[in-house]
Amino acid sequence: MSFIDIAEFQTLVNVDFTADKPTVYLQGILDVVSDHITAFCLGTLFEETAVTNERIQAYVGGRTNKLTVRTKYRPLISVASIKYRIGSTDTTMDISEVDLDLDGGYIYLLWYGPLWRVRDLWITITSYTAGYTTVPDMVKMATALLAQEWVDADDKASGGTVSVLTGYRIGNYAEQYSTTNAEVGNLGLGSSRSRLAAQLLGKYRRPGVK
Repeated sequence: MSFIDIAEFQTLVNVDFTADKPTVYLQGILDVVSDHITAFCLGTLFEETAVTNERIQAYVGGRTNKLTVRTKYRPLISVASIKYRIGSTDTTMDISEVDLDLDGGYIYLLWYGPLWRVRDLWITITSYTAGYTTVPDMVKMATALLAQEWVDADDKASGGTVSVLTGYRIGNYAEQYSTTNAEVGNLGLGSSRSRLAAQLLGKYRRPGVK
């Protein structure tokens, strides 16, 4: 999934790339850049997605008499069903007693049992929906900046020949485009465009989630 199409890409950076670049080449870059942004932002989804059977260990949150779990993916749209397990016994929870922090992905649950049992308590969210229904404008702009950086670097590396760039070297400095790099916070090639893109994406990045 690409967060922007070619027309929107050209509008955002005010450059007509289609004059000398095939659309399949440009679309390929937009697709890969969007994948890198998804990896960089970790648990944030930029399209509405149904998630099933996510198992999370509960902990005592900051709200009195409420357990807290945080979903792997955010923002939350809705939660349909939740179970908790102690030992080998599953119990379905009353969804009306669930309090949601949609943006943060937190679910607060009423708990009437002893707190010492929380150490053994696992929550299974059997069905929930997460993600943005429309891609945020800052994410679109970050996509355009990274794609423009990629096209420019490709031109320099290939002498203007159209070829999809996977790595780049200037003197002793080398960089590789990869989702693995994005997961640990290295986005793009380190130019002013990629630094600005990282700043735009900062509010959507959720460190520590795999």
